[in-house]
Amino acid sequence: MEFNPAIPLSVMVFFLAAFVWPLLRLWRRTGTFAMAFQRNRDPIQRIVGAAIAFYMTGFCVWAGVYSALGPRALGVWVLPAPFIRLGWGVLAIGLGLTITAQAQMGSSWRMGVDPEPTRLVTSGLFQLSRNPIYTGMLTTLMAYLLISPCAYLVMGWLQFTLLISLQTRYEEQSLLRTHGALYAQYASVVGRFFPGLGKLSKPDLPAADPVLRS
Repeated sequence: MEFNPAIPLSVMVFFLAAFVWPLLRLWRRTGTFAMAFQRNRDPIQRIVGAAIAFYMTGFCVWAGVYSALGPRALGVWVLPAPFIRLGWGVLAIGLGLTITAQAQMGSSWRMGVDPEPTRLVTSGLFQLSRNPIYTGMLTTLMAYLLISPCAYLVMGWLQFTLLISLQTRYEEQSLLRTHGALYAQYASVVGRFFPGLGKLSKPDLPAADPVLRS
């Protein structure tokens, strides 16, 4: 496999679009720093946040090594051209989902569970998935398994999928405590990552503060 400069460039675009730019955008609009993992006193939330940060750092390092030493040094497997083209298409879809969902979440977007409650967003892509940002990220990272597959990326994607699954369930418990029956009703209709999949059974909970609804 020959070196493809679009691969490390796309990793940089993903990192900037999915993490750096949303953090700066929210900071400019509200003065709020969206990195909430370390503001949460729950040790599990801090560990998960640190693990996600470690993964993203490792992914960027992987892209740097790819740029410096080429795909052979990373043991990238050669796939037929149609798979690679499919991978780029999947990457575009995943990145588009991530950016769009972050924009639709507006000032409620956080990385991690913020001790301060935020509005519940149920419009736009959130009508189809309760976690479209995570769906977009997982889709984007899965695309690299078609574009430049190797053992490092396979293990990394499995690790990231596990971390996101844990983080999602943690966030769901927080949203149930904050928004009560409002979130319970929403989660009983809309799937966790994909339409119709991962709905929650609706418990008997008190009504949430309607001010927090969007």
